[in-house]
Amino acid sequence: MPAMVTHYLFTHRVFYRLKRRGIPVADQRAALIGTQGPDIFFFHRVMPWQSGVSYAREGGRLHHMSPARLFETFRSVLNAERDPKRREQMLGYVEGFFCHYALDRAAHPYVFWFQEVLRQDQPHYGRKSWQYHFHIESALDNLVLQRDTGRRIRDFRLSTVLPPDGEGLYAAVGRLYQPVFRLLLKVPAEAERLALAPGDMRRAMSLMTDRSALRQALLRPVEVLSGQGHFATSLLRPLDVSDWDYANEARREWKNPFDEAYVSRDSFFELYDRAADEAADMIAAFREALPQGKSMAEITQDRGFPSDLPGIYE
Repeated sequence: MPAMVTHYLFTHRVFYRLKRRGIPVADQRAALIGTQGPDIFFFHRVMPWQSGVSYAREGGRLHHMSPARLFETFRSVLNAERDPKRREQMLGYVEGFFCHYALDRAAHPYVFWFQEVLRQDQPHYGRKSWQYHFHIESALDNLVLQRDTGRRIRDFRLSTVLPPDGEGLYAAVGRLYQPVFRLLLKVPAEAERLALAPGDMRRAMSLMTDRSALRQALLRPVEVLSGQGHFATSLLRPLDVSDWDYANEARREWKNPFDEAYVSRDSFFELYDRAADEAADMIAAFREALPQGKSMAEITQDRGFPSDLPGIYE
């Protein structure tokens, strides 16, 4: 998953493309939740003081299933919804979700490849591949923010990426996901509990905001003593990203780890811009496909979240 700031800025880029094509976003606040995709569930009830079952594991499972099946389920929920306001919120969420999906599938092979390159270049940074994965994504948050807005990460509150609740917004997200959990994940979750996910993520983003790097400074001694490398600070945004070419602006050759016949020299920014075009195309096609039209397999090619390849989801 590209990290939350990158997804947030990416969706604003897609909004601009849709506006130029005369396509309105159904509900922009809902779309800004949708652009975080299943990632909202990574933070669901994970804090020690939060009660009840957590669906953090399901956040991962949603990334490793057929996108075509997922969007078909979203379409069926939209077609069954009779409340006009709630349907607009759900549609806005799905439009934002297309943004998440388009960027994930474009960027994941890139990040999976370069996490191993970074691991070779900086072998003492961490013990696990995921530490390098998250570090690259955190650095890209900083780089994309600079490129798209001219701002530095120290000037950005992470909670900005998600709007607060209002007018039943979070409840609409919960109702949209309930059939997804029941039918695709075989998890009988209550809509009210699913609706907690955006708020839980927003609160977690407040805790992860580290604009002075104070949290990183406090955590580093603990990490050093543990001998596990950057197991916590890899999740925080670094203030300095000049130590490595995280966006591949030197255009080094890289391959899709899921099929190494796919060779590229694209920078992250080239993938990002191309994915914005694909997201706008998929949103336009989805709107035309309501209530009954093109299959979601035709619209998405069922290219997996991690692989960017048809039918490959793990």
